Amino acid sequence: MFQFLLGVDSSREKWAMAIKDTLTERLDADCLVAATKLGKRYQVAVASESDSKLKILEIISDSVIEALGYFCKYEYLSGNLKLPLDPVSYNILLHALTQFDRSSDEALLKNCVQISNGMALDGIYRFRLGLLKERWREIVNLTKENAIYLTDSETFYELIKFLFSSIEARVENVILSKSNGLYIITDEADRKNLFSSADINEIVYALIDYAPLSIAVNKSFENEKTVDLITKIFGMQQLNSSVTS
Repeated sequence: MFQFLLGVDSSREKWAMAIKDTLTERLDADCLVAATKLGKRYQVAVASESDSKLKILEIISDSVIEALGYFCKYEYLSGNLKLPLDPVSYNILLHALTQFDRSSDEALLKNCVQISNGMALDGIYRFRLGLLKERWREIVNLTKENAIYLTDSETFYELIKFLFSSIEARVENVILSKSNGLYIITDEADRKNLFSSADINEIVYALIDYAPLSIAVNKSFENEKTVDLITKIFGMQQLNSSVTS
């Protein structure tokens, strides 16, 4: 029987839950994936009777690298980058910088992180990411050096658009809608709900993380201010002009 376990401290619960959800989606139905809290730690366990152990381990490895590439970078930037911006603008910039050049981050992660049973993700963040943290420190320093320009709205959104020029889309086309008090991002291809929140700002940040090629807005969305903000971030070419019903 194949078994795999990874853990993270409880302050980083989101890491464990994101990996658990990704593995549940990617692994075959005969694989059992579970997340549990044990004391001050969260653990994700995978178990399977399948003979395809190498394939399962490859999926686990890819999923863990993707999660580390996002969460480790986000934690480092949010902890070291302080700017005189309003909270919404700061978080827009933080998410855009986190997604910036992530493919290179993930390539470096594959070289410095050994995916092994019983691995501790918080330990990897603390002790194994020296080279990556040097890269991220350069981003922090460069952003701080140009902080004065970021207080200008036009310059700020030009920077965001520049960052997006290197961000790989994680979904092609999405639809924004609202139902039962929740704002929702749906994958247009399979109508799967990708993200939902009662906080409209969280929807904007999630859109940056998914970096879709186009965005359609359902009439139920009813938030012109946010649509204007999304247009500033993504540009008119990515905002589908045909509002769905």
